Amino acid sequence: MFTKKSHADVKKSTAKLQDSKKDSASRLRHLRMILDNVELEESKCLFETNYSHVYFILYDTFIQAEANLKQKVHKAHREELDGSLWLLEKILCLLPELLARRWQCHSLSRIMAKLLHLGNSPKLRREGVRYFLLWYQTLGENAPGYVHAMYADLIPGLIVPQKGVVGPDTEFSASDFLTHPNMKADGGMASVFHDNAFSHPVQSSEVVALLPPSSSEKSAPPDPRDGLEVLLNSMVHTAACLRWRDNRAQKDHRAFAFLLQRFMDVFLPVFSPNFDVSCSIYNPRLDLPVMRSINKKEEVMASCVVVLINWVSRFTHERLLSHRLDCTLHIEDVDQVRLHGYQQGLIVRDVLYVNRENINFVHEVYRQAFLLNFTSKPQIEAIRTAIAVYRDWMTGETPPPFLLEPNDDPPPPSNAGGTPRSQRLRTPSYVGAIAGSKDQLVVRAGRQNVLQVFVTNAANVFLVNTANLNICFPTRSRSYRSTPLEEQTEICKKVLNVYRTMVMNTEMDTRTWEQLLMVLLQVTSIVLHQNQHTLPSGTNKSATLGGILGSAIFQTLIVTWIRAHTKVPVNVLLWEKFLNVLQSLTHREELIIEWNKTIQTLTRVFSRYTYGINLLDLPLDRVAESRAEKRRRIGSVWQGSGSNSAANGGSAASAAISQNRQRESLAESSSSRSEETSSQVPLPNHPRPHHQHTQSQGGTGHGTRPIPLTPMLSRSYSEGSLASAARSSRIRRRRAATPKPKALQPSQLAENRINPQDLRRAMSLDSLARKGDAEETDSYQEGDNESGAGSRSPSPTASSGIEGGSIKDAQLQIDASLDDANSGSYGSGSNSGSISGRRCIILGGSAEGWHPDSTSIMWKRMLGALGDVNRIPKADLHAQVFMHLLEMTQNLIKIKQNQGISTDNQNTQPMPPLVPPIGIVAPWCYGSLSLDRSFKKGKLWALQLLCSLAIQGAVNMQQLPLFYHALHQLLTGEDRDLIYAILKHLEGPRLLSLLLPGHTLLLLDLVHASAILLTSLEVSRSTPRAEVAALLGSLLCYPSSLLTRSVLQPTPQKFELMECSDLQDHILNIVLRCARREPSAKARCIALSQLGQWLLMRLSQPLPASNSGRANLFQQAVPHHKDVHPKASSVYNPRIKEVLQVLLQALQFKHHTIAIVAVDSLKLCAERGRQLAAIERVPQLIITAICKALEIQSVTKPKDSDKVVLTSLMLCLGEFCMAIPAPIMLTPFNEQGDTLVLQVLRVLLQVASGAPRHERVKLTADDDFDMHIAHDDLQGDGRLPEATYQTSETIQKCITAIKLCAKAVSMHLVTHIGHFPMGIGASRLSSMVEEQDDIGNAAYGGQVETRRDSVELPSVVSAQNMQLFMLNSGLVASFIELPTLKLPGGGITAGLVTADKQVRVLMRDLNGKACWDASILYSEPRNAEEPPKTTPKIQHSQPLDSMATSMVTHTPSPRHTLRHRPAGVLPLAKDMAPDLDQLDDMLAYIGHTSPECVAPTVSQLNAPTASPLSGNQEAQAISVILNQRLLEQEFVTHSTQAPSPALRHASSNSSLQQPDQRSLHSTTASFDSLPTRTEMPFQYCRLLFSHLGLAGWERRSRTHLLQRSEKLMRELRNVDLQKCRETHKMAVIYVAAGQEDKGSILRNTSGSSTYEMFVSALGWEIDLETHNGFLGGLPRQGCGATAPYYATPFLEVVYHVATRMPSDSSEAMLLKTRHLGNDEVHIVWSEHNRDYRRDILPTEFCDVLIVVYPLRNGLFRVTVNRKPEVPWFGPLANESVVSGACLATLIRATAINASRTKRAALPLYQQFYEERNRSLDSVSSRYKESTTFEDFASRIYNPMPLSTLGTLRESNASSSAAPLASALLDHNRASVKGWVQASIDSGPIMGIAPSASAGSTAAMEAATGMSSASPRGPRKLGAPFKSVTKKHSLQHIAVGGGAGAGGDTPPESPTLPQRRFK
Repeated sequence: MFTKKSHADVKKSTAKLQDSKKDSASRLRHLRMILDNVELEESKCLFETNYSHVYFILYDTFIQAEANLKQKVHKAHREELDGSLWLLEKILCLLPELLARRWQCHSLSRIMAKLLHLGNSPKLRREGVRYFLLWYQTLGENAPGYVHAMYADLIPGLIVPQKGVVGPDTEFSASDFLTHPNMKADGGMASVFHDNAFSHPVQSSEVVALLPPSSSEKSAPPDPRDGLEVLLNSMVHTAACLRWRDNRAQKDHRAFAFLLQRFMDVFLPVFSPNFDVSCSIYNPRLDLPVMRSINKKEEVMASCVVVLINWVSRFTHERLLSHRLDCTLHIEDVDQVRLHGYQQGLIVRDVLYVNRENINFVHEVYRQAFLLNFTSKPQIEAIRTAIAVYRDWMTGETPPPFLLEPNDDPPPPSNAGGTPRSQRLRTPSYVGAIAGSKDQLVVRAGRQNVLQVFVTNAANVFLVNTANLNICFPTRSRSYRSTPLEEQTEICKKVLNVYRTMVMNTEMDTRTWEQLLMVLLQVTSIVLHQNQHTLPSGTNKSATLGGILGSAIFQTLIVTWIRAHTKVPVNVLLWEKFLNVLQSLTHREELIIEWNKTIQTLTRVFSRYTYGINLLDLPLDRVAESRAEKRRRIGSVWQGSGSNSAANGGSAASAAISQNRQRESLAESSSSRSEETSSQVPLPNHPRPHHQHTQSQGGTGHGTRPIPLTPMLSRSYSEGSLASAARSSRIRRRRAATPKPKALQPSQLAENRINPQDLRRAMSLDSLARKGDAEETDSYQEGDNESGAGSRSPSPTASSGIEGGSIKDAQLQIDASLDDANSGSYGSGSNSGSISGRRCIILGGSAEGWHPDSTSIMWKRMLGALGDVNRIPKADLHAQVFMHLLEMTQNLIKIKQNQGISTDNQNTQPMPPLVPPIGIVAPWCYGSLSLDRSFKKGKLWALQLLCSLAIQGAVNMQQLPLFYHALHQLLTGEDRDLIYAILKHLEGPRLLSLLLPGHTLLLLDLVHASAILLTSLEVSRSTPRAEVAALLGSLLCYPSSLLTRSVLQPTPQKFELMECSDLQDHILNIVLRCARREPSAKARCIALSQLGQWLLMRLSQPLPASNSGRANLFQQAVPHHKDVHPKASSVYNPRIKEVLQVLLQALQFKHHTIAIVAVDSLKLCAERGRQLAAIERVPQLIITAICKALEIQSVTKPKDSDKVVLTSLMLCLGEFCMAIPAPIMLTPFNEQGDTLVLQVLRVLLQVASGAPRHERVKLTADDDFDMHIAHDDLQGDGRLPEATYQTSETIQKCITAIKLCAKAVSMHLVTHIGHFPMGIGASRLSSMVEEQDDIGNAAYGGQVETRRDSVELPSVVSAQNMQLFMLNSGLVASFIELPTLKLPGGGITAGLVTADKQVRVLMRDLNGKACWDASILYSEPRNAEEPPKTTPKIQHSQPLDSMATSMVTHTPSPRHTLRHRPAGVLPLAKDMAPDLDQLDDMLAYIGHTSPECVAPTVSQLNAPTASPLSGNQEAQAISVILNQRLLEQEFVTHSTQAPSPALRHASSNSSLQQPDQRSLHSTTASFDSLPTRTEMPFQYCRLLFSHLGLAGWERRSRTHLLQRSEKLMRELRNVDLQKCRETHKMAVIYVAAGQEDKGSILRNTSGSSTYEMFVSALGWEIDLETHNGFLGGLPRQGCGATAPYYATPFLEVVYHVATRMPSDSSEAMLLKTRHLGNDEVHIVWSEHNRDYRRDILPTEFCDVLIVVYPLRNGLFRVTVNRKPEVPWFGPLANESVVSGACLATLIRATAINASRTKRAALPLYQQFYEERNRSLDSVSSRYKESTTFEDFASRIYNPMPLSTLGTLRESNASSSAAPLASALLDHNRASVKGWVQASIDSGPIMGIAPSASAGSTAAMEAATGMSSASPRGPRKLGAPFKSVTKKHSLQHIAVGGGAGAGGDTPPESPTLPQRRFK
């Protein structure tokens, strides 16, 4: 039995304990020793056996200690008291059964009274409370009344009123004493022991304090809070301390339940009079909380309430209990004290949860927490605690029993303690006492009831005004003290966070949702209204709770509202309350901000679920094909498969979906976090004005589920919810008829309509137009249809938001992951049979989440949540609302624009049946325009919105009267800001292209408003000066037939029509003024461009009544030959000259962009040169003004922009000089005889020479022309490129380029003026003849044809009949002597007697290459038999091609005379004869008639002077000459008689003898009387060279030979490849109706008739195979047969027309795509109903996109879209309306200017003449041969000496690899004598062994026969040259011929044909 000590010791001590003789102290000591050595059960047996002894020991020791302490407080005496109290505790714990029967009740009460005396020390009194509670719970209900009274006095300072109601036998009455047997004596009234004189014979001594407090302990007055805390803690500490014999667990619970009940009955009503004992969570009273005030009396006891709250939370807060258990279990060697303490906590909690009353008590305690008033820090912490408890109840893993549903199965017993581990710490009986109770099912209230109670009670934290409390609370930071308002704000944030947790993560039923909504409405209404009215107007927002939390409250309310409607059907009356609350708070900016966020978010959801478009990932934003391909590979968000994918659960698909979700969530909000374990959504600490409701695709528990993101609404699940087109149009008409949009408020509609179908229709989005009629079903109930809808998804975020007390930036997110399985893909489930089961909740179905119907209805409901927005009282908020409405409308427009966009760009998708309701807010806009001036900002936003609707075509016929009326009133009103807003947002000419019915009525209003704007001095970026200029310009060029004369009278009060026939004249005046004085650069440019268009139209259609039929829709501008004069009308608009003057004045602008635009506008008229010439003095005016502008624009230190302006001016000048008829250009215009050509050349010479101007040129602009630009809006966009700094090098480059341009233009004019185009057309200005065409087989009449691109050049290099000269640095000339060409019919020289050879001169310069043929003319045919006359006859030989002209030479007549006139006869021309010497006779006549002229030493003037030679020498010289003459005559005679004539040519030391196989050629009309002569191979070239004056000494410094080599010939070929004109290539693309993808557009092979007419008017068709001009990279075969081509004297344009190119194969499509994609300018003709986009044909180029849209009225809308780096250009600006007469011309000019401007913006770009000049300079610098005059003259006589030729042949014949050029370089310095000297030196040899000329073509090819052909067979000429049969009456010539195959023929060069040499 005894375990700790031996039996002897325990028994001995027991005996001593029972010995009454021993003193009580010894007995107590032995008792303590016994208890220390036995178990508890043994101790209980011991006490029960010896209870009398034990109590005696207690009483005796207590009395002794009391007596000792009264005498003196000593340590020993305190120890005696402690021992006595120890025994008291043991008695109370071990003898509960005895005590329960009131054993020693009176004695114990005396002891307890002494212990509980208020004079005792606090420690002793705390112990006394504990002992009393042990005793009190033992007695229970059996306690007498005075014990209950003692309990009521446990809390000092808390006065408990005695109710006087006591139980039976609770106190002794006087009758009990009197009837007691001991009281009876003699007489029945005498007592044996006591004096019975008194009614109470025993007087109780006065109870005094046992142990007064020490001096160190405070003696402050008692605080009820401390007493209450002691009492509550003691209640816990006394639990489970009594050792009952049986049923201990139940009795422990019952004992504590008794204490708790007594506490609730006695103390609770005292310190918490507002404690509602009737509060019940089982039948909750959900009265909405109201505003309360702070009562100071209540605040006194608030600290006690805080103590109670904290005490209850210790045992109901799951997190704290779990934490205590964990701490207990993790400590090694768990002591019994800790374990007992934990068990006590469990008992307390179990008692609190044991029945409904206690559970209601707990919730009422927490309700009292929410009713605290933030007046102390403990109160604030108590509120935090209450919030945390409820939060943990809702989110904890083990809910308390009252949260369980009554119908659910009971929880397992292990869960009773809160955690499974608590099972180990309990005995089976203990657990069974708790879990086995039948009351467990009774206490279950269900989660919904608790949520409703919490929602209602927690709202009280908002409903107290703490702003006026002057209190500060200490914080952790010493420097900062918080205020009650700040603390209340943090608490409210926590409550809102819990509300949001419920909204997002908690399942709630209809009643809970409605309660939450009502509470939020109540909070919103009271808090925001109360703070608004109780504070002065100037108070800062942060000084009120509503000001701080307004945004968060509104957001929570709105989000809860939307979320509720997708979860449960909500009563429609709540919608009324919601509307009323929001409409009453429209004066708060926070509401407007949150409403905007909600609308924008709902618009995104609306877009996704109704139209299948993600606004954050629009199809149009995915421009690059590679990105789209990458999306398709990864797996697009839009490929979700719905419920089928969810059923399959593929891991790869779910992973892809989750990746896409994360990407999209990050795209919407960078602050969105996603954690699976999150439990709530914190609110933002400081609401950001720009934060958005993020759109998350994931929620807790739905992370891996494939979600249907694009339900394609092929069929409506609500059947009739989406109104049909007819019904929606009726509703739109009804709404448009009233300015105030009542239709936006479904509640108002519900009041006026009875039919439930109409009501449901109004609730749904009536603006959704659906093709066809939707089915109508009658299965809906009216109540269901009245409920709203909406949804928000869980937003998992970190739980630290609530713990930290801050509202973080984690918004309630829009639901994209639906919570149930029946919300699958609509596209796949549309054919399912049970459609009604898939209906959304708002329509009476059961499907939760977003559906097309629910999103549409909720979007529209929230749109109208503010009521009539025009009733918003504050103007700035009114403006803010309309700004947000505009943003929403722009998103709707984006949806519309992105519908039907092909993702693969290979086919065009059909337009979907649903169209976004873009114009849904139009009635509000019309209503806002009628407000007063204070709402001006809102009216501006409304106007912008209306204009956007008009541009998008959303203004229907019913709204047009309202729209026109509003525009008319505002345009003619006085408010300029509104006028400017209309003019800006109508986008100028865009209004005209809309073709709104009756829009011409507003023309006069628009012109009137435009005039007001343009005449004002307001210049800013917001002033639409450019748009107005474009609008007026388009109206200026409008066909008069389309302008109605009836327009609205421009007065604001009237709406009447008037006649205005001179509208365009009025517009012209305004545009002229704009061009003269406009301060904005962009508007000035547009005005000048429009004037140029007007000029073009008036010159193209001189008569106003010109035919406007389709036959004259386009005019093709084909350049005519100079002899062809087209018919021109002689009647022109009289204001043409005035307009021209303005354009010409603008040329002098120092603003370079404006000057270039003026030049471009003027160039438009260059094509109409003949029409301009018909107007008096206009050509002279134009030429003079351009020349003057050149002088003005010329500066000494030009920049790149100056260079661009000057070159544009010079090229424009050249164009006009070529366009104006040559007779006008050559006619003198002043007395000095100056012509326009002379004036032009003078200016160009001045520019080219860089001569400085000695006097300043005065501006020719008149006084009305303003050269100043006040607002340069082209600074950042459209400005010409300029270097940031200038250096001498850059300046010199610009000067060189300007001079070169002037030189090129002047040379061009000299060559081509009056000659363009020639017979061949405009395609070529340069000759196609090359040197190799005349070398080789030219001697055979050109019978063999070779390739032009052949690289066999040695025959040219070594040709004896050709020489290359550099006449100056920019002019290379080739002289070639060749036999006279046989032309059909004799050509131009038919019948004339010419030499048998002719000279061909090829000249290359900046202007191109020219070919001149020169031939000697002997006589006319009629004088063939007579001796030839001495007068030369000029004749032209037929050129090789039509671009070559003939050069004329003449032969000198022989000068040998045999007779003389008499000295006195005057020689006259009429009696001149061949045998008379005119000069000799004249000298004789002068000497005879005027002897004074004869010198004294001279006999006569015609007498020769004395010979300087002696007589012998003179005779010898005469003899030599005569011998030479004789030899020549013999040689001639011998050569004419020889059957095989041969020529002999000898070098200085050797001779080459080769037979001459060339038959001598002579003309058909040769001289028979004269012997046939054989000239030297270069004789005629030498004669021409000499006759041209090139052989003179004075030209020696500029004329040089060129070193002939293969490299030189390739360089010359490279020069020939350089263009002589500016070249452009452009793409022309046709888009048919319904085409919006790359594939279908490129497959078009033809277009409409109007398109074909347009293409034909862009230029003229050329045959690609035979075209000799610019091809723009097009191959001659493979890209179609023809292409449009356009050319002027200075430029060439080729159009890559997509419909001309084949598309029958993938290779052809690839080739077409390459050609089109590489063009920098795209011209698109679109007949599709939507605008063309750049990304349809994706390319890195396409810097400028010009799109033409044909309009219904015969006009054309043109848009010009340029990349940002492209500067501004004209004449067409973006958005223009153009007539067909000038469309092609304007498009062509705009495209050319665009291409030119783009190139000018490129760094290091060079013009065509710069590139050609560089090539010519390369030839001059590399191959110029420096020779002495002797060598130079020798090479003219003999181009290739034999020494050089022999070396060439040896090098060619040898096996060495030395190139030909090295041989030329090595031997060109050989000592070679002239031709004549060589002949004299080798005279004898010449006579003996004549040989053929080594330099002749025959000698070169002696080894081959006449019929030998080139080793390469003849083939068709390749690009870029072709030999074709000319279509005109020229001869067919086959030129060229390869060298023979013999050993003397130079080898082929291995160089490729197209390679360039440097």
